[in-house]
Amino acid sequence: MENLQVSNILTALREMELEQRESTIQSKMHLLASAPAADDYSALTEFTAPTALQVENREQQTIAQKPQAGHEALILFANDYSALAERVVRVIETVEQERRACLAAEKRAMHAEMEISRQALRMDGLERKMRDLESESARWRQYVEQMIALLDSFQPSRVK
Repeated sequence: MENLQVSNILTALREMELEQRESTIQSKMHLLASAPAADDYSALTEFTAPTALQVENREQQTIAQKPQAGHEALILFANDYSALAERVVRVIETVEQERRACLAAEKRAMHAEMEISRQALRMDGLERKMRDLESESARWRQYVEQMIALLDSFQPSRVK
């Protein structure tokens, strides 16, 4: 029964921490989604670092679309890329914060488990002491009953 209570408490703690982490992640993702973004990158919710080939293809597409603009196309691409880079940096910071939060939650859970085990040991000791006191009480009750019976045997019978 005691182990069941301990496991229920631990399960409840873990569920609360998971719910808290999920709500934090959802709120941060909402903030990222609602943040102003550059051009076609506004719909992105997950980010992956572009490969060198993707960067080169994007640059060539931008230059091919505006061959007369030349340097303007490169500047537009640089602005798009810097906006994406800023969002990637924000996501990395969010992931780092979540990792720190996860480590803190694990540390709190570990401390809670240690406290629960200490309390369980204390409870076992108290239960053992209670059983000892109950058995001692039963022995004294039996002794008192024997003494009363002995006293009753010494008294002369009463006349009615």
